[in-house]
Amino acid sequence: MKQLKFVAAAVLLLLASAGHAADSEIDNHPGFVDFSALTALAGGEPTVEISLKAPLLSMVTNLIRAEDEEAADFISKLLRVTVNVFDSSNVDVDAMSDSMETVSNDLESQGWERVVRVREDEDHVDIYVRLSANAEVIHGLAIMVAEPYETVLVNIVGDISGNDLAALGRRFDIDELEGLEVETN
Repeated sequence: MKQLKFVAAAVLLLLASAGHAADSEIDNHPGFVDFSALTALAGGEPTVEISLKAPLLSMVTNLIRAEDEEAADFISKLLRVTVNVFDSSNVDVDAMSDSMETVSNDLESQGWERVVRVREDEDHVDIYVRLSANAEVIHGLAIMVAEPYETVLVNIVGDISGNDLAALGRRFDIDELEGLEVETN
């Protein structure tokens, strides 16, 4: 019986370390963003928290493959999808915006490109993409939103091509995305 407990403990330890190693790999992926400074400022627990990691994304891919091959191919390239929404009614939006600016500067120094910036009344929105060196693959997407009643932080990590986005555009009838398809010879 002692040996069985030892084997079970060893298996659990190996599984935990494999999961931790996978998380470390994602943390080092060029599409990963560490939002810890912003989550600390937002305070408290998120009102919405979505964390889809590779194993669950793989399961979703397998479940939808028969129904939608293109969507399954798109999802199979994602490594992590994280969405956190905080009630920020007690958060100073200007302080959050200042912290977002610090994170934005860090992202830009790492090679991220800002594609959207909104500063309207008390609404502050920044959207960044991290492209590969040849600009053929999107390694990540980062979205930061600070409003008087809500703070939203999104990070999508993976290796997504223009063709993947075009397929997504076809699937959901988004003309702007359909034009991103790259012809291959």
